[in-house]
Amino acid sequence: MSIFTVRPASTDKDPFRIGLTAVSMLSLKLKSGDICELRGADDNNGKRKLAVAWQGLGPGMKDSIVQTSRLLQEAYGFKLGEKITISRWSHPLQNAVSVTLQKVGAPPDVDADLKSWSKRIASTISPIGEHMVVSQRLRCTLSSNGEEPVEFIVKDVGLQDSLFARVTRDTAFRIVSSETLDQPLAITFRPKHLGGMQDQIAQVQDIVSDICYPIAKQHFQAYEPVQGLLLYGAKGTGKSSLIAALADCEWPTVLHWKPGAEIFASPEPSLVIVGPEYLTRSPSTSSNLTSELDSMFQRIQGSPTLVVAEARHPNDIDERLRTEGRFAVEIELPIPSAIQRKDILLALRGKDSVPTDDLLQEISERTHGYVGVDLKALLRVMIHLASKHPPPYGANDGEGTRLVVQSADLENALQQVRPSALQEIFLETPNVRWSDIGGQHEIKRQLHNAVERPLKFADRMKKLRLQPKKGVLLYGPPGCSKTLLVRALATEAGLNFLAVKGAELISMYVGESERATREVFRKARAASPSIIFFDEIDAIASRGRSGSDLNVLTTLLNEMDGFEELRNVFVVAATNKPQNIDPALMRPGRFDNVVYIGPPDVEARKEIFHKRLEGVYESQNSLGEDVQEFASSTEGFSGAEIVAICQTAGENAFDDDRETIISDDIRKAIGTTPKSITKEMLLEFETWNAARMR
Repeated sequence: MSIFTVRPASTDKDPFRIGLTAVSMLSLKLKSGDICELRGADDNNGKRKLAVAWQGLGPGMKDSIVQTSRLLQEAYGFKLGEKITISRWSHPLQNAVSVTLQKVGAPPDVDADLKSWSKRIASTISPIGEHMVVSQRLRCTLSSNGEEPVEFIVKDVGLQDSLFARVTRDTAFRIVSSETLDQPLAITFRPKHLGGMQDQIAQVQDIVSDICYPIAKQHFQAYEPVQGLLLYGAKGTGKSSLIAALADCEWPTVLHWKPGAEIFASPEPSLVIVGPEYLTRSPSTSSNLTSELDSMFQRIQGSPTLVVAEARHPNDIDERLRTEGRFAVEIELPIPSAIQRKDILLALRGKDSVPTDDLLQEISERTHGYVGVDLKALLRVMIHLASKHPPPYGANDGEGTRLVVQSADLENALQQVRPSALQEIFLETPNVRWSDIGGQHEIKRQLHNAVERPLKFADRMKKLRLQPKKGVLLYGPPGCSKTLLVRALATEAGLNFLAVKGAELISMYVGESERATREVFRKARAASPSIIFFDEIDAIASRGRSGSDLNVLTTLLNEMDGFEELRNVFVVAATNKPQNIDPALMRPGRFDNVVYIGPPDVEARKEIFHKRLEGVYESQNSLGEDVQEFASSTEGFSGAEIVAICQTAGENAFDDDRETIISDDIRKAIGTTPKSITKEMLLEFETWNAARMR
């Protein structure tokens, strides 16, 4: 560090170049183009005063002199003859994040359209050589289409610790009037085109307001606003749309982070967007990317800079970034509810009148698990189908034929557009109804009430202090329609259906079965209202398990106990071996509704025979009497075995080259079909139930 006397430069070209002799540059270990730091006698660790070192020329040049431009003197407050110190600046020159300009005597049209003028300035200013530098009170003179020049003063370069920076193509320019320069910038985030996100939008607005003007800091000096926001949710829930809407707000600076980018603290509100591709937990790249992001958070600490990112799930990003001072707030964008779907549909429809409000209501009620992109696709398909109706396809309103979207268009569209958020799970679309299952009317009523009441009569249940059933266990001999009943329940109630065989969750890899179990529940919550159906649950919940099998049972119990509330998620399990199930599953709040599904009684058997033979039986007039005979002859047969009897009878008719089934085909099939349900088996079920009730 050496002391120099401030002298005027011979030209104001390149105003932030300072002139030094070759000897002085050598002693300071500088070469032309290097960055150096200038300090006056009154400087007290304020903003850095940087300049570009250059070899000075001209008469009277001495080793103790530094040549400075008039603009540099004004910007840094130096006076001619003042003694300043110069030292080499070892850090790289920072890029200007944003440049704030204050108008000076500008014409009224600048006030009328500050944003347009900001763009005009950005397209007019270009770098001078390698270093186009700006600093406080650097005057920029621009011509406005041949009119009088318009003058601005550079008030800020977007860096907290420096008045000096490099302008790049990414530098944003903002013009402010003298009245607004010292006022805190208010950023309003109220996107009208995003339906169903009112709560999330309010949360984001609160964070943005706190970034711009942290009122709490006036009362608690150690208070620091949130600077990292992570949006997470299933595919298509609107994470990218929400971030795009946030970027469209009046931020002075919006930056897209990428590896290698050096983003520094700015005194003005700034938004930094981190793409999801940079948050993956890939072993090969995660550590380096996490370190870079961590360094960026350290650099922007204390500045009004908000970093926003998106992910499918918070666990997808490195846990080091999920802490205070990093992505401190995580906001979920869930699968929308029926009310939220209606809001989304209204936003998508905009000012149009089709589909009608009534049809939008119907769509919202029938699209469980659909997210914004799905609803948009559904509307597109519906409108396309409606436009293909044979003319006239709508009513005449005086201005031509008006398009009419019908319920049939919705039915067809629902077959083509499936919920994208559920594509990654064991999702089935049951096509079974109560009418497809013979008998079991009391059981159907019990199952229907267990699901229907919490969904449709939640207020009445609350008044009576009734807690909805979390789980239903169906037990009984094989082939007695346990699986069919659950499928029909999902269809009739309009619920998403997740079917999982217990044996499929058992994995040879440590921890994989537990992860799969948690994932099933997570997806079910996201797709609620939904049913998780565990078939053969005894495979994962048998008593006396140890090791990894016990861990799976523990995970299942934890999920049902509600570490994360099971809202409108119904768990139904089926087993042929209830005596093997761990008693822990039978406790209140778990599988507290236990239903026995036994062999069909005579009336149920009659229904099954009638459904299977109607339309294919030779003597339709005598079908009722014959069905009574068949039902009486199949005491103790399961429903599946009765279906198999009808199947065998049909094959007999086919072999005899007949197109109808006769009574002898059924009698012959009954005689050749073995009965799998034994008295001992039924006694075992009775014994288990009696022990459970004690």
